[in-house]
Amino acid sequence: MTLRQILEQQWQEGGALATALRPLGALTGKVARWRRRHIQGRAAPIPTIVVGNLGVGGSGKTPLVAVLARQLTVAGWRVAIISRGYGARPPHWPYRVRRDDSPQQAGDEPLLLAQEQEQTQAVYLCPDRHRAIAAAAADGYNLALLDDGFQHLALQPSLRLLVLSGPRPLGNGHCLPAGPLRECSDAMLHADAWLMDAAAAAILERNGPPRFLFRIQPKDLVAVNDPGRSRSLDSLQGQHVTAATGIARPQRFVASLKGLGALPVPRFFPDHHPFCASDIAHLPRPLVMTAKDAVKCREFAQADDWTLRIEAELEPSFQPWLEQSLLPWRS
Repeated sequence: MTLRQILEQQWQEGGALATALRPLGALTGKVARWRRRHIQGRAAPIPTIVVGNLGVGGSGKTPLVAVLARQLTVAGWRVAIISRGYGARPPHWPYRVRRDDSPQQAGDEPLLLAQEQEQTQAVYLCPDRHRAIAAAAADGYNLALLDDGFQHLALQPSLRLLVLSGPRPLGNGHCLPAGPLRECSDAMLHADAWLMDAAAAAILERNGPPRFLFRIQPKDLVAVNDPGRSRSLDSLQGQHVTAATGIARPQRFVASLKGLGALPVPRFFPDHHPFCASDIAHLPRPLVMTAKDAVKCREFAQADDWTLRIEAELEPSFQPWLEQSLLPWRS
């Protein structure tokens, strides 16, 4: 286990290393509060919605961005998804992701989002979100949906949606590096709404902005090397599978497979791992991956390598709230 993995485990379960780092975590929190008080962001030329979180690691944010893009498109908006492009190496900034880009060029999550979206939507990359939004607006898009960016204070968004998930959505309650939080928990009150799974909703207090439940639903299994080939979730019942993944919270992926009746053998890689053929060539089959991992393995995947396809579902009351909140920007 790497030092990072040990630390991430202690963020959830406690330990001497996380405890020793609390003075640094307190400093992180103070700096974050100072930034909230003193940095005045500026609005973009089109309405913007930030989908973010307080901590590092997976929270279900990417499938939520995908379903929000679809809902907003149905409501009549031309949606551009904006990402900072972590790990991407595009030929220029800002960059509009193409469906046939390599994961190295576009980054795993932006490429996954680009491949899942309709032709009426697009994904733009740039560390400077204002530049990416300006490029999208110039191309005729009239709403920007930011994948992450709750701490990007240079932008004054139209709406901030904060994602909270799991039985410990705030980890141990401490800021980096003593805990998973990028800023103190009181920053939650800067959100316009909280998007919460059932586990998070069960433990967080009810005061604060409007709360809407979501859940992540497995849909089916899709062949990594041939997205046109699929199998049902029932086929996992009682089957031994290799769960190969490089995500922030791999235990959730393993738990999902167990919940579907599979008998998973974990093979964990670091978060955002740049998979190559040798990483998975000799692993026992069948092999099951997340969509974020599979997008990096399509070129060298074997016939019995599968993607667990998932989809976020938001409670019905969220859509009317969102449309009402966006009325001031309707032309």
